[in-house]
Amino acid sequence: MMTVPQWRKLLDHIQSIPEGVYETNLPGIGYNNRTPFGKQFGEDGQSWCVMFDWDMYADVSLEHLVPKVDNVTSFSQWASTRGKWSEYPSVGAWVNLSGGGHTELVVGFDATEVHTKGGNTVAADAVDAGQGNGVYSHRTERKSPKIVGYFAPGFEDGCPPTADPDDHRGGTAVESWLWPGTALPAQDRSVTASELVLGARNTSVRTVQTALATEVGLDYSAAPGTFGPRTKAAIAAFQRKLGLTGADADGVFGRYSLTELGRRQGFIVLGLDFFDGLHHPDQDEIAAPKVQSGQGFTAIPLDAVTFGQVPDGSTTAAAKEACRILGVPETHWVPGILVAAKRESSYNFNAVNSWDSNATGPEQSDGHPLNCSRGVLQVIPSTFAAYHQPGTSNAIYDGVANICSAMHYVMVRYGVYSDGTNLAGRVCQFDPTRGPCGY
Repeated sequence: MMTVPQWRKLLDHIQSIPEGVYETNLPGIGYNNRTPFGKQFGEDGQSWCVMFDWDMYADVSLEHLVPKVDNVTSFSQWASTRGKWSEYPSVGAWVNLSGGGHTELVVGFDATEVHTKGGNTVAADAVDAGQGNGVYSHRTERKSPKIVGYFAPGFEDGCPPTADPDDHRGGTAVESWLWPGTALPAQDRSVTASELVLGARNTSVRTVQTALATEVGLDYSAAPGTFGPRTKAAIAAFQRKLGLTGADADGVFGRYSLTELGRRQGFIVLGLDFFDGLHHPDQDEIAAPKVQSGQGFTAIPLDAVTFGQVPDGSTTAAAKEACRILGVPETHWVPGILVAAKRESSYNFNAVNSWDSNATGPEQSDGHPLNCSRGVLQVIPSTFAAYHQPGTSNAIYDGVANICSAMHYVMVRYGVYSDGTNLAGRVCQFDPTRGPCGY
């Protein structure tokens, strides 16, 4: 099967967004910045051009590549300090326009112009400051003083088309690249069965949501790509539409309902062995005995968590020790933990994420806001406290304690068995065969 690069999936998604007005227009008040994009980002009613940029990445499960910020200056500074700033356009880049007054996403460029598409903007033939009430495409002279520069995110599977002769991602500069106006290749219209579980956020969920919108009228605008209660209810409605009843119409995909949805809406289902051993025709509960999971932790008060950094150590050794403490086999847990740790922290016990949406609350002794994700598996303090393993350190940066807490969390949150046999299937961040997706 042909592999479609991340940047191309992103670009095709951006270009699939219909152009037009998106803001709510209230009688006597007018347009008010309330849009599906603001709802998705979590700050509806505010200027949403940067939110649109982030939402597009999130829709195709690439939000981990970009900062979740709501203003142009913040992402520009973030990119500059990480060597991801450029004077040249590249596909998927966030352009800083009008001195931080606006941003759009680069969808193409040629020798003289950059082609962009953005939110909170105006139609191409309108004349104003660039802010507006819809999603529209534009072309701007590359030498225009209006362009401050570009944030060029680092895709994990290669550099997108770029005009930068010294692109930080190692790409070869080209004079032009324009979107050919075609959607993803047909063979990429697929979903993976194990990714379609409650709480997941990925492109499989987005594909299914689009199909359910056609079949049963699902409105997923508030959380595209996220498997939440509305998506579960829509699956149940589709199952009933197929004539299923009772436990077979519970909003949990089984082999029959998922493959039938794919047949009707034009996608294929990968990983059907996920459904092997079903109890009932359309349940995905595996018949083999499950090892009871999610036991053994005892919550500690949030103010008992300590934030002193620790000597860095071996993630492998810490993962093995966590398995010993929890009394679970290493076979599936240790390899999965190492995959997640590389993605979350590059195996750094003292890693801290001080820029994403969790980075709120009063400053702690390590100099970072309370709610920042911390440690080798990037656990937030409230989760660390709630799933704390008795007998381990209260220090969130402690490798063993951090891993134990994360293990308890994924067992409870995602239904991972304590023997870890379904860890990779349930949580893609621990799966080496799938791209990073958070957890």
